[in-house]
Amino acid sequence: MSEAAETSLVQAKTAVKQQAYYMKRALDQRHLRTALQHAATMLGELRTGALGPKAYYDLYMGVTTELRHLEDYFESERARGRPVLELYELVQHAGNVLPRLYLLLAVGGVYIGSKEAPAKEILTDLVEMCRGVQQPLRGLFLRNYLLQITKDKLPDAGSDYEGDGGDVADAIAFVLNNFGEMTKLWVRRVIKRDLTTNLKLTYLGLTYLRLTNFRH
Repeated sequence: MSEAAETSLVQAKTAVKQQAYYMKRALDQRHLRTALQHAATMLGELRTGALGPKAYYDLYMGVTTELRHLEDYFESERARGRPVLELYELVQHAGNVLPRLYLLLAVGGVYIGSKEAPAKEILTDLVEMCRGVQQPLRGLFLRNYLLQITKDKLPDAGSDYEGDGGDVADAIAFVLNNFGEMTKLWVRRVIKRDLTTNLKLTYLGLTYLRLTNFRH
């Protein structure tokens, strides 16, 4: 990693910690709109173009770790009886595309779990919205987050979401759709610069495991 990239990473991680602190403080005070503003600023650090895949992964892990606090808050709001659709619509006010999509995915996982709408419809909505990010590295990590938040919420055979939420065909269609979009992003990335072998295998492995875990 170059000295400039290392400096950029340190600055970004510092900003993430600062905004995460303010986000969590606002959540403790139940000031959701304020918390979302800080979350969006924190997520905005992922818009950087100054980092390579390895450093970007480091930053991504720090951001998504902090984002779990917001995911937990969304879940607690659902448990209190707040319609998740209301939260789903609320996060769409974030200004920049990338932070807005991360927030939509964060609440989207809770939305599926609430069963307020069929899982297959929400999954389709989420995977299509991710097309809003076409920068290869950002798009790949965004779609990896999509896989993370939906890993136990697909309408697989025998799952809680099968039936009105869809079936195994819908689950496979979602995974393949996301994989297809990730492949397009890889191709763009490779044209500019080869991805590291480990990064390729990570994404291929995630999708392979998802497909082989479906029950028939």
